Amino acid sequence: MKRTLSLALLTSLSLLSSCYVAAAGAAGFVLNNYVERDQAHVALVALDVEQVWPASKEVLEQLNDAGSQPTFQDFQRVIQARVDGAKVTVEVEAMDIDRTTIRVSAEKYLAKDATTAGDVLQHVLEGLKKS
Repeated sequence: MKRTLSLALLTSLSLLSSCYVAAAGAAGFVLNNYVERDQAHVALVALDVEQVWPASKEVLEQLNDAGSQPTFQDFQRVIQARVDGAKVTVEVEAMDIDRTTIRVSAEKYLAKDATTAGDVLQHVLEGLKKS
């Protein structure tokens, strides 16, 4: 009897915790956000790559420095642009259905530029909220 009750209690607690996680995840589409050792900023989002890629291209077209053109590689989903004088690379990779990784790295004056990379990632995430 005690064993059945304990098992039922554990099962109900696990269901509750998974509901809590689902509710918390529904509040925002950013699942994980971190900085790598090479100063690149990375975000895992709960959106399909077919939504993230066009939004990322649009944001980089807007952020790109005047007088230069961003380059897009649709097959590997890589964008290279000049933002605030830094060479910025944005990589968009499908991890699963409705799971996409966005990785932004920047280099300015031959050094890694974590500040610009973070700013560009924030702009991309804000662009995704609007789309």
